[in-house]
Amino acid sequence: MVLNRLHRAPARRDERGAVAVVVAISFTVFVILVALVVDLGLARDTRRVSQNAADASALAAANTLYPQLACPSGGAKPCVADAVAAVKSYAQVNFDITPAEWGACTATMPAGYVAMGGTSCIAFNSATAPTKVWVRMPTRNVKTNFAGIIGKSSVAVGSQAEAELGVDIKCSLCFLGSVESENADFNVYGGSIAVNGNINAGPNSYWTSSSNGVVGTVNGGVFTPATQPISSFADPLAALPLPLSDPLHTVKTNPCTQGPGIYNTDISLGNNVTCTLLPGLYVVSREWLIGNNTLVQGVGVTIYVPGPTGYLNWKNGNTNIVAPVTGPYANLAVIYSRDNTNPFSIQGNGLMGITGTVYVKSGALDFNGNSCFNFTHGPVVVNGVILANGNQSCIQINSPVDQTITRTDLHLSQ
Repeated sequence: MVLNRLHRAPARRDERGAVAVVVAISFTVFVILVALVVDLGLARDTRRVSQNAADASALAAANTLYPQLACPSGGAKPCVADAVAAVKSYAQVNFDITPAEWGACTATMPAGYVAMGGTSCIAFNSATAPTKVWVRMPTRNVKTNFAGIIGKSSVAVGSQAEAELGVDIKCSLCFLGSVESENADFNVYGGSIAVNGNINAGPNSYWTSSSNGVVGTVNGGVFTPATQPISSFADPLAALPLPLSDPLHTVKTNPCTQGPGIYNTDISLGNNVTCTLLPGLYVVSREWLIGNNTLVQGVGVTIYVPGPTGYLNWKNGNTNIVAPVTGPYANLAVIYSRDNTNPFSIQGNGLMGITGTVYVKSGALDFNGNSCFNFTHGPVVVNGVILANGNQSCIQINSPVDQTITRTDLHLSQ
């Protein structure tokens, strides 16, 4: 009997208390997780409403800046004050933001922006000509219902948005391909330049216009303002009906004496000649060459140059051509057919030139290193340039006529 008591198995421990502790801990963790999910879900929904309000406010403000008629408040465009009012109105309707909250709102604006409306939470990228509106929605503290058990009594919710106006990309000097400009200058006074390709320019090549848009890369050159990237664009004069023809014109040989007509043999004018063209259409399907100090001039003149052999080789003389202002060829000065790859060779002293549209879709402008050629109105649409490397060479356009080539709509940019 003694031996049996000595070898009896030990009694099993009672673990019911440990299980209760584990269950209690697990339940507490579960409750905390549920509380966080509920509270963070509420904060997330609040932030979504805040973001929607910021988006709507920024878009409304940008859309208010440049109305077709006068500013709603009666002031001068841009309607900055009305844009600020639009921000606050949309924020109040969509997120119940009060004037006091705007007064207390502070934020770090994007670089270069100007605060408006008495708060740094509403800003424009320019005080005088804004194209972007930035809005920081005042922070809203969302009270937590359950997360207080872990010491989190509220969650700060904020949002921001930036809206950009729709922009028309335009050009008075339109290059349909890349440009090798060496040291030539391009000046468009009050109009825009657009290059549907790359620019390789010399260190003394100056480009001055309202905007310098470039599809590709830029190497060298001095640009005022700085170049801006733009989307690839189509020929802005693609809708121009070609060929130009007048069935009443007969074949002729001397445009200086015989007037408008069809010229299908080479034309060669010697040196020191003044050739005055009568008004009308001149169809030049071969080379027209002029000598040194020769002047080709005319008012109400349109010159059409069909390919593949038409070529205006006027690089040795001077030009003063003014397009018609009425009729079927109104504002058309020099037009190459779209298949004509020959250049348009010109020379100028900045005083004479061409008034009206110049269109050389598949060819290039060709001017020498001492020539500063003057266009008026335009547009000038060419494939590229061929020129000598001279610091005096330039193309300039006065009183330009911009062509819209691409357009972006009002959109959120942030």
